Amino acid sequence: MNRFSKLVLLAVMLALVAVMMPTFAQEEEDMPEPGTGGAIVAANIGSDIKTLNPIITSDGSSSTVSGRIFPGFVGISTETADFAPMAPGAIVKDWTISEDGLVYTFNLRDDLFWSDGTPITAADVQYSYDAIVSGEVESPLSYISDDVANVVTVDDFTLEVTVKNPVCSAMFNIRAIPVVPSHVYKQWFPTFADMNNSRYNTTDPEATWGAWTFRNFRPGEQVTLTADTTYPDATLGAGMVIPEGWIFRNVAGQALLLEQFIAGELTSIGVPAARKADARALEAEGNGIIYEAPGNVRFIAMNLANPANPLPGLDENGNPIPQDPHPILGDVRVRQALYYAMDFDALNAAALGGEDYQLASMVRPDSWAFDPDLAVYPFDPAMADQLLTEAGWVDTDGDPTTPRVAQGALYAPDGTELVLRFVVNAGNTSQETMGLVLDDQWTQLGFGINFEAIDFNVLVDEFTGQTFDLSSIFWGLGFPADPNGLRTLYDPTNDLPGAGFNASSYYNADFNALLDKANDPTQTNGCEQSARAEIYKEAYEILKNDAPWIWIGGLGMSLIQPGIGNFEVRPNLGPLGFTWNQEAWSIAVGE
Repeated sequence: MNRFSKLVLLAVMLALVAVMMPTFAQEEEDMPEPGTGGAIVAANIGSDIKTLNPIITSDGSSSTVSGRIFPGFVGISTETADFAPMAPGAIVKDWTISEDGLVYTFNLRDDLFWSDGTPITAADVQYSYDAIVSGEVESPLSYISDDVANVVTVDDFTLEVTVKNPVCSAMFNIRAIPVVPSHVYKQWFPTFADMNNSRYNTTDPEATWGAWTFRNFRPGEQVTLTADTTYPDATLGAGMVIPEGWIFRNVAGQALLLEQFIAGELTSIGVPAARKADARALEAEGNGIIYEAPGNVRFIAMNLANPANPLPGLDENGNPIPQDPHPILGDVRVRQALYYAMDFDALNAAALGGEDYQLASMVRPDSWAFDPDLAVYPFDPAMADQLLTEAGWVDTDGDPTTPRVAQGALYAPDGTELVLRFVVNAGNTSQETMGLVLDDQWTQLGFGINFEAIDFNVLVDEFTGQTFDLSSIFWGLGFPADPNGLRTLYDPTNDLPGAGFNASSYYNADFNALLDKANDPTQTNGCEQSARAEIYKEAYEILKNDAPWIWIGGLGMSLIQPGIGNFEVRPNLGPLGFTWNQEAWSIAVGE
């Protein structure tokens, strides 16, 4: 999420809440044609989508929309949460792998067509890959070239993908290649570079595929999709119907979601952490159905590099570039002090609904790679004080709540105050409350925290641009849940100011060597999970000690009005969560 689930995915990554409404008669210009299942509305907690072009998508809002109008390459089974042939929403029929593990031959379905009647072919995949590796496009999918060496079109419905090495993660990067209507894109973008800043990125794609076709985009308000009644996979399940339309509506914040649900305006919401108790009370009264599942991992990123001089992680020859250290956070002792100064129990109770949990790495407890023996940082103000003092940050006035001052710090001139800017996305109540609580906690140990809740798109720009000090954001482990899917957060190839997701500029050669080992079939008994897990344990210990991020796991909660037809809860839901089969939901029209 969709390789952004790797990234997020951010997708997935970034404070999105699915909601529905039965009708939208008050906005007749946006009403889809009459159909069988009402209209679904997804709430965008944040700002406008940035693009409909999946080749350049770097935010969760855009991924949510583009993922519903363009097909995936290799699909994921909702039964097993693993790669599968003939998976709904994807174009691959089946595949084979050469004996040396280097060549993947994909056979594509020959019964799929873009909405303008043009067949979906290998040329569409080839175009996306060529754009991503051209060096002309600012694409967050550049990590694909980490594993993929080449893509060759054999015929209209056959592709050969050659990987650089027979690695366990190869399929994860292969499936990230978007599928776009190349016959349209070639007209819009005479060169690949043309797609970086083009009006076509937010206009009617002209050719889509799936349950929805594009209707319109009203900046500042919403994106509207209309049901495509010719969608071939709509008949794959018994009783499946297509709702009349899907609307992605901007919502200023989470505060009104539950009230709108109670008023009957919304049929499904993602429940903010602070309102989980209210949601449980509604369910007890018979006024809603709760669905819970492991949620995204929340992390607070620490910028290890100087935000005034962000540099790429590698030079043109692929060698790591020494980073200009962050004057404060470049010292690992300061980063560890932030951990020790965090009272998680108090934070959880005040901002996270009391149901979240502290993590020692980015891996959730439901992953095969989770290490239960890796202890989290305890709340230890005395240790935080000791580390800051050792790092040359001194309490000069006897008041622990005023910023400490540098005296012999590693990277900050003497007299520099211990002040950090902490940014979260505005409108996300949980994020804002968490920021305020941490601001208070860290201030008690001599940190000066300038806390800001900012526009989501601005937050993404600061994060990828590496111009922040501290930044809080969500992340998904991805599906299937493989820890290598999060390598985009800490590999130097993804340390690309303005585009990459290693925004902390974190690099540890020993850590990366272990990641390589865990991804090597020859050192893991052919990618055996237990063998890989043992290697990851060692890697996570290094990561924990380096402390480039603070990790928090959560339990996601959705509240659904009774009466949604064809709603199915599955144990493995994939990147769309409980909305995995949303195009099959039915809603009573006119009620």
